[in-house]
Amino acid sequence: MTYAIEKRLMSGLPNYALEAIKYVIAHESGNPNNCGPNALENEITNMNRNKAKAFTSHWVGGGGRIVQIAPVNRVQYGCGPKGNPLSYAQVELARTADKEQFKKDYAAYIWLLRKLAKDAGIPVILDGTGNGIKSHRWITHNLGGTTHVDPYSYLQSMGISEEQFKLDIKNGLDKPTEKDDDKMQFTNETTKAAVRDHIKQAVDKKLIDKSWLDKFDNGTMTTGDYEGLKLIIAQRS
Repeated sequence: MTYAIEKRLMSGLPNYALEAIKYVIAHESGNPNNCGPNALENEITNMNRNKAKAFTSHWVGGGGRIVQIAPVNRVQYGCGPKGNPLSYAQVELARTADKEQFKKDYAAYIWLLRKLAKDAGIPVILDGTGNGIKSHRWITHNLGGTTHVDPYSYLQSMGISEEQFKLDIKNGLDKPTEKDDDKMQFTNETTKAAVRDHIKQAVDKKLIDKSWLDKFDNGTMTTGDYEGLKLIIAQRS
C-alpha cells in the first residue's frame, strides 16, 4: 500500500544544509491533551506557530493522513542540536484515543519512515548501530542535546511493543518477512562483480552509506533495494 503525502510547506523556515545524511527520526507528539478528531491539525497549527523553536518535516495522524510541512534534506529543529544536522527527515505521530484510528495512523507512520529511509539511502533499521531510522530516545541516549524519549511509551500504550515496532520498520506491514526469492540473484560472477563495483564506487564517493555494500556482500540485498539505490546514486552524482 502507498499513501498520498499532502504538501503544506510552512513559510519562513530556516534553510540550513545538513552536515551529513545519517538518520530519519521517529517522534510522537507527547501531548496527551490533544487526542481528539482534530489532533493532527491542532499539532500542525501549533508547530507552525512555534516553528522558530521546533519543527519537523512530516506529521502523521487523522486516520492515516501524512502531511509534509518542511523540506527534507535540510536541517529541522526536532531532535536537538546534535541530531538535527544529521537527519534527512523527522516524522511526528499525532496522538489519538481511538485504537481503530491508531491502526491506520501507525500503518502510515511505518510506511513513511521506511520510504524516507529509502529515499535518503540509509538502512531501514530502527535504533541499530550506524546509520538508519532512529527514535528520539536513541538520539537522547546516544548523541545527547535533548532529553525526549519518544515514541515508545505512546506506542506501548496502544499495544505496540518496542520489539514489534522494530520488526515493523524492518519488514513493513505489507509483507511479514522478506522472502529469499526477493534477494538478488546472479547468473554469473561477472555480472555480480559489476553490480558490486557500482555500489562500491558510490560508497567511495560518499553518495550512499557503506552499510549498503555490507548488505550486498552478506547476500541480503533485494532487487528492489538495488533499483532504489540506482535512482539515489543517479540523483546524487
